[in-house]
Amino acid sequence: MSKPLIAVTGATGVTGQHLVPRLAARGLNIRYIARDIEKARQVLGDDVELVSADLDDGTSFDRALEGVHTLYLNSGHSPALEEQQTNAIEAAVAAGCERIVKLSGNIDSPAPIPEAHKALEGKIAACGLRYTFLRPNFYMTNLHYVAAGLKDGDSFTSAIPRDVEISMTDPRDVADLTATVLAEDAGHDGQGYYQTGAAVSLDEVAETFSRVLKRDIRYEMVDVDVWEDMVTRRGLPSWLIEHQVKMIGFAANGAYAYETTATQDIAGHPSRTLETFIADHAQAFART
Repeated sequence: MSKPLIAVTGATGVTGQHLVPRLAARGLNIRYIARDIEKARQVLGDDVELVSADLDDGTSFDRALEGVHTLYLNSGHSPALEEQQTNAIEAAVAAGCERIVKLSGNIDSPAPIPEAHKALEGKIAACGLRYTFLRPNFYMTNLHYVAAGLKDGDSFTSAIPRDVEISMTDPRDVADLTATVLAEDAGHDGQGYYQTGAAVSLDEVAETFSRVLKRDIRYEMVDVDVWEDMVTRRGLPSWLIEHQVKMIGFAANGAYAYETTATQDIAGHPSRTLETFIADHAQAFART
């Protein structure tokens, strides 16, 4: 008997690059969906099934979802996120898919992207298919942007108060949890899994950077309007600045400090630590 076909979007992204080898190791029946087949082929290799479809064009998913049992829905941040993923949800229903596993996030935040995820979760829950929502907190890979100044300096800047903690999640843990949920067809229906690592303050992040990189790293806090001016001058689009400003305000109230055991409970291992993440990516933070 053939294994159920799983269609995967977002395979070349932050978590997708870790998910692909985990799915291969499990021997699952996977079809990868990508807008740019040639670019995806360079990342994913020649031994995977690749089908072209564009989230901006729902009809392009008609062929991509033929015979698909489960759609794994993941796409990058975009002001059109809700519209794009709605196209995929409607196509999954029309194609006769049985379930959707969606990579989401903390849906309680008032920022635009979490609000889009919340709306999409509502649409999936109402569409009649089985579903599971994966809600990882702050990705450790965001530190590549927060700590970009470490390439030529010894400090990084944000507007998050020093005494506020944020639980950070390694994308490799997200891939582990995702692969487990996709492989286990039963037992996850109707669930929304909040996933985190340990909660830390940005002063503690600086201390961890210092310890791992063997340099004296400092966290410099600025007012939100100063931070907003800084990222505006860096060229961030206005919709992304709005999103991040609201996320900072939400974080400042301690709303991202919660911790869960989802990685241990579902993927079967403890969450990776911030120290491990920085050590594994030390070259990205090394002086140029």
